[in-house]
Amino acid sequence: MHQILEKEVLAPDVVRFWIDAPHIARKRRPGQFVIVRLHEDGERIPLTIADADPTRGAISLIIQGVGRSTIAINALEPGQHLLDVAGPLGLPTEIGEGKSVCCIGGGIGTAVVYPIACGFKAKGGRVVGIIGARTKDLLILEADMRRVADETIVTTDDGSYGQHGLVTDALKAFLDRGVRFDEVVAVGPLPMMRAVTE
Repeated sequence: MHQILEKEVLAPDVVRFWIDAPHIARKRRPGQFVIVRLHEDGERIPLTIADADPTRGAISLIIQGVGRSTIAINALEPGQHLLDVAGPLGLPTEIGEGKSVCCIGGGIGTAVVYPIACGFKAKGGRVVGIIGARTKDLLILEADMRRVADETIVTTDDGSYGQHGLVTDALKAFLDRGVRFDEVVAVGPLPMMRAVTE
């Protein structure tokens, strides 16, 4: 059993939890995930480890309530428990020393790219964060990304906040100015990731 320590609503249907998981908090690396199960008959849900606090023995999970299981988990409150949190699982993201990296998050994809940005920064890298969403209410982790990145650009499709446009517009502006990155890491909807690659 893993106790929920904190709960924060980040956007409609998107919740950040801090969960008691000392073993995972000590061992996790950027890019790894856990498998979560609410109860004995519950669905096994893979979730990126968004952050960790080894001192407190806690990990952060960001969950978008889109199906029965994720909606049920998002209804939990501090003091309640998840039956299983298994991990850390998966290969960590390969993070080189001192790289110049652009980390791009679209919508809920920001929850996945954020720990990677932290990893590059911890290895002495220069990190540019570009995060975007359809509208201001759907943006997540802006303050977190601003704390870790050397520069952060926020875009909204509808212009309700930050720069009006897509994350690819912000990336193109950097490239047009002659800024070059050793790597670009993009996580978000498939059309967004395809556009970043192009």
